[in-house]
Amino acid sequence: MRQKIRNMNIRKKLVFYSYLIITPILLLISSIMFVRNYRKNVKEEQEQYLKSVENLSEGIDTMLNGLSELGTYICINQDILDILAEQDSGKLNMDSQLWVHEAPMRTIEDMIALSGQIKTLAIYPENGVRPYLRCMDATAYLDDIGTVRLQDTYQTALKKRGKMFFRSVGKGSSDTYQANRTEKIVMYREIYNLSKTKPLGYLVVGADKQKYTQLCENSLPIKSAGLVVVNEEGVELLRAGNIDEDALRDVMEEKCTPENVEDHFIYTYKSKETGTTVYEMIHKDDVRSQIWDIAAGPLALLAGFFLGLYPILALVSDIVSKPLKKLCKAMESFEQGDFSQKVEVMTGDEVGEAAACFNQMVEAIHELINTNYVMALKEKESELNALQAQINPHFLYNTLDSLYWQAVNEGDEGIADDIIALSNLFRLVLGQGRGIISVENEKSLVEQYLHLQKMRFSDNLEYKVEMSDEILERKIPKLILQPFVENAVVHGYEKTGERCLVSVMGWHEDNWLIFKISDDGTGMTETQLKEIWEVPDEKRYAGQRIGRYAIRNVKERLDLMYHSNFVLEIESKQGKGTCVTIKIPWNI
Repeated sequence: MRQKIRNMNIRKKLVFYSYLIITPILLLISSIMFVRNYRKNVKEEQEQYLKSVENLSEGIDTMLNGLSELGTYICINQDILDILAEQDSGKLNMDSQLWVHEAPMRTIEDMIALSGQIKTLAIYPENGVRPYLRCMDATAYLDDIGTVRLQDTYQTALKKRGKMFFRSVGKGSSDTYQANRTEKIVMYREIYNLSKTKPLGYLVVGADKQKYTQLCENSLPIKSAGLVVVNEEGVELLRAGNIDEDALRDVMEEKCTPENVEDHFIYTYKSKETGTTVYEMIHKDDVRSQIWDIAAGPLALLAGFFLGLYPILALVSDIVSKPLKKLCKAMESFEQGDFSQKVEVMTGDEVGEAAACFNQMVEAIHELINTNYVMALKEKESELNALQAQINPHFLYNTLDSLYWQAVNEGDEGIADDIIALSNLFRLVLGQGRGIISVENEKSLVEQYLHLQKMRFSDNLEYKVEMSDEILERKIPKLILQPFVENAVVHGYEKTGERCLVSVMGWHEDNWLIFKISDDGTGMTETQLKEIWEVPDEKRYAGQRIGRYAIRNVKERLDLMYHSNFVLEIESKQGKGTCVTIKIPWNI
């Protein structure tokens, strides 16, 4: 092999050694890029699937909320409650058009028409009044409240005490219908009086299951994927695509986590609004094949680069070897006695120097022969032995690093509503890059934020912000109060939906500037309090709205500015609320 390489001409050697040097470098760079892009693509694919599951859950919530809103309207409508609470049912049953005359059924029918999904509606009074049964698809409800009371769904509704739940009902007869013409998603709810002390009626609302199924099918990321939607009791509501029953059962029964399923990726999302859980299942081979398809592009590009490199190397080798070929040809002619040979010197490199040396040699020999021909003849042998020339051209090879290409697809979501309160909040938060602001500005920021939340949650959120006048001009780090206020709203109210009071106070006491943020929300356990200060590094810059990182960030900024000369305490009792106290030096 070595002898073969040695016997190659200069042109082939240049191409061979160039590939020999460049190939390992390109392979190494390509391998690193491939591994990094592979991992990145896996992560992006998983994030995309998780987002798809979350979007599907939100879509299902929107449709189920349509049923919930209709149910809520019926449960709080005073006309309907009057019918359900009437003691003399016989009197009401004398009117065959009772529900049309005494209740806003036309409004309800308009709501049904606008929803586009509701197919059946039944209101079974508990006081013996004739039930209201409305079916838009030739379905027939059970018409006797006594029969209805024997059904499992009725008993479940009683146990839930006014809380709605959802079930999937197939075609044919069931505990809901005498004859069901189409598959449905059905909402059940017991209607209580306003004090929730007495059951007044039983509400059943049926929606077209096909619309839900179509939504699920449209959300499948690939054809071979599958998904299942279950209610908060774990009862299946919907399914679409291909499902591995054993793998799904293991995850639902918590025999293994979604990450540890052998042959599938399973992505889950549980709705906080309706309690439904979406399980999306994708075979790992399908995901890997997609990623390999993505990687095929760079590999093809690398192969194309190798092929395209050859003409360039051939051109470079020609530039170097052609002058050498001319020099060799001139030497052959000179060897035959042609002393008129000269090589044109075009470059100043080693090849050009060799050509110039050859020209000088030819001129010197020619002159020597002309001036002393006889002596040259006599001393020919010695002269020829004396004229030895060795050319050791040195070629420097400069290797350019390959440019690598990386495409990053990013998507930004903008906030659509531009109202003056939000504009003021942004202006205060941005603060033209200032990290230190007055207490008055921080107070205004908190008030603007709570004002926005008040607009969102209406009368269910109350707040008060009180700062003593003497502290308003004091300077403090920006955004040391707002994260705790937001935490109070998100964890104290938003997750429960019950009425909540948030209080923000500030005053001067001894040598301390003191702030106290409190709420009467859900509170935290001791374990949750400990976890606040334990934020893994990989989650510290996650795009969460509020949480442990934001609180820890406040602590770190206080520590940077005041070192250990500050107090940050969080006291909380589950079911009682949370109180945060911040003390910073008055004289700094």
